[in-house]
Amino acid sequence: MSHIIQILVLIIILLLTSVSCSNPNPEVEQKTNTSEEDTISPPDKNADSEELNNYAINQWEKGNYQEALTYLSIVYNQVKEKGDEVQMANTLNNLGLVHWRLEDNKSAMECYVEAAQLAKKQNLQRLLGLTHTNRALILKEKNIYISALEHSKQAIDIFKKIKASRELAIAYNNHGQIYKNQSMMDSARLYYEKALDIYDTIHYKDGMAATYYNLSDVYTFKKMEHEAIKAAEKSLELGIESQSKVRISEGYLKLSETYEQFSNSDSALKYHKKYSQHQIQMLMSNQSDKLAEYQANLGHEVKLLRIQNLENEKIIVRNRMLMIIGGILIIVLIASLLIYRRISSIRINKKRLEFELENSNRILQIKKKELKNYIVDLTQKNQLISQLQNDLNNENSNQESQVAQLLNQKILTDEDWEKFKSKFQTIYPNFLPKIKLLKSVITEAEIRFLVLLRLKLSAKEMANTLGISPQSVRVTKMRLKKKLQGEDYNSVEDFLSEL
Repeated sequence: MSHIIQILVLIIILLLTSVSCSNPNPEVEQKTNTSEEDTISPPDKNADSEELNNYAINQWEKGNYQEALTYLSIVYNQVKEKGDEVQMANTLNNLGLVHWRLEDNKSAMECYVEAAQLAKKQNLQRLLGLTHTNRALILKEKNIYISALEHSKQAIDIFKKIKASRELAIAYNNHGQIYKNQSMMDSARLYYEKALDIYDTIHYKDGMAATYYNLSDVYTFKKMEHEAIKAAEKSLELGIESQSKVRISEGYLKLSETYEQFSNSDSALKYHKKYSQHQIQMLMSNQSDKLAEYQANLGHEVKLLRIQNLENEKIIVRNRMLMIIGGILIIVLIASLLIYRRISSIRINKKRLEFELENSNRILQIKKKELKNYIVDLTQKNQLISQLQNDLNNENSNQESQVAQLLNQKILTDEDWEKFKSKFQTIYPNFLPKIKLLKSVITEAEIRFLVLLRLKLSAKEMANTLGISPQSVRVTKMRLKKKLQGEDYNSVEDFLSEL
């Protein structure tokens, strides 16, 4: 009957412990000590690394390993960006512990290895020893005992060298665990006793409770009932003195298991009941802590939400102001463009009018100049006529009168040209036919130019006779010159000399 009751109690305990944070095979972990009742509100993820690290450690100790992992990862990225290798090494070691609790031993080992490299580089001997201890724990769980013992031995040597008593005692305890897992109980007992000596010296009761817990297993294995029960009782006693709920729970459970091993059912049931009651108390306490934490988190979230709302309102007001200012600027810009276009249009019209006025004045001046040139040309023509008359005294009088009459004519229309050409041909009958023998096509304007040039008129005189500008005369000459060059004549004068 008592065995049935024990089985029922064990089932209840298992259900209760599924939400508890007890450790059935305690290792004294390397971590920052904080009160179990501390409740820290989650900080903003942009907070400084120290605040984030403290929150992560707090969550780790409460068993919120995923939350701890999230914030420790943020801390690592921050210190890595700053290039702080000391803080990087410490953070990597803490990340390794969290990965270990999440049963991701591969990631944990990677963190420990990298932390060890940085610790060695920065001469952080204590941290280097901790990484050896933590790697030994993982190797022990994988049953790789030789490598586990090597790392544990290196940790012990480092802690001895730097005289780190607490860490040395923990390393001794973990070294004993490796031997215990190999059923090498005498070696395990030796290192447990070394750990207890140091713990007693530094008055570290929590560590002593964990070591007595492990020592009870050694005595149980060796069938030393009295010593096993005394070790379990000592573990419970020290757990009560250290006020550690976890160690108290472990102490009750270890006494129940020890009595059960030695067939003392009544005592085993007694301590199972106490263990069950304590688990219930822990569960209620954890629920209260969780409730307080949720309330704190809720208050923090409400506060953050209010802050966010205020920031959103500021953003909305700022955006409205920007929109108003932007609208005003757009209106001013459009008005400026319209005004600029209007002013530009006025300026363009003004320049156009000024240009037209300038052209009109220029044309007027040209007309005046042409009028003056016409008067001068008439004078020069009269002088030329007198000279020609003197030169042609010995020629036929009829020819003289025809030349004089020809020179006095003006060619202003096609009719005038035909009359002029008819008279010219009577004087120089072979001139025009020779021109038509050229391969190039000679226009009527170019023929007129050649005829007047044959009569030795200047450009101005030609212009006056033809009723065109001197510039047009020069253009005609240049065009004619290009055609004659195709006929192997260097100039118009060369061509005339052959006619």
